[in-house]
Amino acid sequence: MSELLRVNNLKKYFPVEQGLLTSRLSRKVKAVDDVSFTVNQGETLGLVGESGCGKSTTGRCLIKLLVPTSGTVEFEDRDVAKLRGRDLKAFRRDVQFIFQDPYASLNPRMTIGEIVSEPLVVHGIGTKTERRSQVQDLLKTVGLNPEHLNRYPHEFSGGQRQRIGIARSLALRPKLIICDEPVSALDVSIQAQIVNLLSDLQDEFGLTYVFIAHDLSVVRHISDRVAVMYLGKIVELGDWKNLYDAPHHPYTQSLLSAVPVPDPEKQKSRSRIILQGDVPSPIDPPTGCRFHTRCPIAQFPICSEQEPELREVAPGQRAACHFAKPMPIALG
Repeated sequence: MSELLRVNNLKKYFPVEQGLLTSRLSRKVKAVDDVSFTVNQGETLGLVGESGCGKSTTGRCLIKLLVPTSGTVEFEDRDVAKLRGRDLKAFRRDVQFIFQDPYASLNPRMTIGEIVSEPLVVHGIGTKTERRSQVQDLLKTVGLNPEHLNRYPHEFSGGQRQRIGIARSLALRPKLIICDEPVSALDVSIQAQIVNLLSDLQDEFGLTYVFIAHDLSVVRHISDRVAVMYLGKIVELGDWKNLYDAPHHPYTQSLLSAVPVPDPEKQKSRSRIILQGDVPSPIDPPTGCRFHTRCPIAQFPICSEQEPELREVAPGQRAACHFAKPMPIALG
């Protein structure tokens, strides 16, 4: 598989305003801090972590909705930050975004036909009749009635609205789609339908996904590789099966130990890894390893003073931990 996306040392800091007697922009929220990864054509990279870890900010930097503080995002060997004019417009066609909230991401004053056809209008694709026909085909592709293109978003359920958002993202036949927690706002019964739909569309259109989520059980079913984030950094990255069967980083282990399994007997026999304390502030993250304040295997002073590099701990698997070791987690 050829490399489609490369992220190098990506950082995104947000300034924090101070009081009248101090420098107004003296502190910064380090939302994403030195993140690097690649995405190959046709694969799905899952980006997971608890709320506030920086995964959604990373996704928005990938599509230039946010401008990185430093580092580069390269799409097909081109630096996204340097794209202008026609090149930027072409990039917008090739990379699309599915938003988390299906209620807020659709304009309530537009019909779904207008919503799905808007990318085609912006890029000057087809006549009005051709666009209408293409919108009907897209609605049918995502499992909606093509005759409903004159209805408004409020007439649809949450799952149906997310399907409309997916249809919109497909309108320009993109190569890469950033999925920003596309199922987190939906009922559990609907989540599986949307994940299955995304998987089918990937096979049909040859799509590449960056799938952002906090639910590891959802990511497990769609990802080829998984990157785990904590406090703005990637702490573990690898093939989904190896990462789920034998996670090396203690943070990944704690996340997987919290995933419920359907078998009550297996659930009883599993041991939970309960992390102590709260996630530190991204304004003033801990020195050394950022996880050391909550880590059950931290050793001092090395963990509090030396930042661990994301090193290979098994074939195709990397972890940022001085004392990384595999721990099988029974997920049923």
